[in-house]
Amino acid sequence: MLSIICITFLAHDASAADCRWFGRDAQKAIKSHVAALQRLEFEASDRLKGLDSRPFDFLTGEARKTAAIIADPAALKDEEDLERCRNSTTPIRKICSGAAQALVDIHDKHAANQKPDYDKPQYAAAMERCEKLMGLKALTSVIRRNG
Repeated sequence: MLSIICITFLAHDASAADCRWFGRDAQKAIKSHVAALQRLEFEASDRLKGLDSRPFDFLTGEARKTAAIIADPAALKDEEDLERCRNSTTPIRKICSGAAQALVDIHDKHAANQKPDYDKPQYAAAMERCEKLMGLKALTSVIRRNG
């Protein structure tokens, strides 16, 4: 009986630790990938200015690979399971995977059309929220800027 109580206590402590350290662990796991998205966005901006010769199809492929890492289904499921935590947790991966997918969509639109239509302020807000969660400085780029 004592061993069952100890196991229950240890299992509860492990769950509490997941809740407590989730943000730090998620940041550690995806920060370099969010930085890679920033580089891809910057390269796309350079492409629009005529400073980068790589086609948008290439940039889209790289963004898609990076977005897939951030949106790891198992990690997103674990994050979703944190709704059980006593204190609320910020869905870091969900937020950043949404921003990553938005960048992929923007790259796709640029590959298909020289002057694509997309909501720059909405993308900028999504990406800036992710960057803030990662402790990264928000990027300034043609992709986000109006005009």
